[in-house]
Amino acid sequence: MEEYEKENLFVTFKGVIESIIFDKRRNPKNNKTLDDFQAKINMGLHIEEDFYLWVNLTAENGKYTLNKGKLDEYDLEIMATPEDLMGFSSGENSTLHMMLKKNKYGFKKLRYDKSSDGKRNFGILLKLPKVLVLDKIKPPKK
Repeated sequence: MEEYEKENLFVTFKGVIESIIFDKRRNPKNNKTLDDFQAKINMGLHIEEDFYLWVNLTAENGKYTLNKGKLDEYDLEIMATPEDLMGFSSGENSTLHMMLKKNKYGFKKLRYDKSSDGKRNFGILLKLPKVLVLDKIKPPKK
C-alpha cells in the first residue's frame, strides 16, 4: 500500500469517527456516556492480507482524539477491516455478529486483545458500541 493511500485511509477513518462523536453529541442523552468513557484503544485496520494500518483512539474527560500508530500503554486492542468497522459503526453489524462472523481474510470480523498491562477490559469492549455506533434514526410520528 502506497503512503498516500495510507494517509487517505487515515483521514477518511478519522473523519468518520469524528462525525459519529459529533452526531452523538447532538443528542443530550448521549453526553453522559461520551463523557464517562475513558479508554486508550489501538485499532488495527486490516487493509491487506498481511498489513494493518494502526491508529489509536484516546477518550479522556469527554475529549476524543484519533492518531496514527500504536500506543505503548493501552486499554484495548482491536483489529478489523475498515469495511467491517464501518458496518459496525453504522449499526448494520452487531457486536455479536462482528465477534462470530469471519472477514474476507478468514479472521473474525472484530478481534480484540488484552491491554498493555495484561487485563482483558471486557467493559471497554462492551461500551465501545455506545460510543462508536450511530444512533438509530426514528421516523417522525404522524
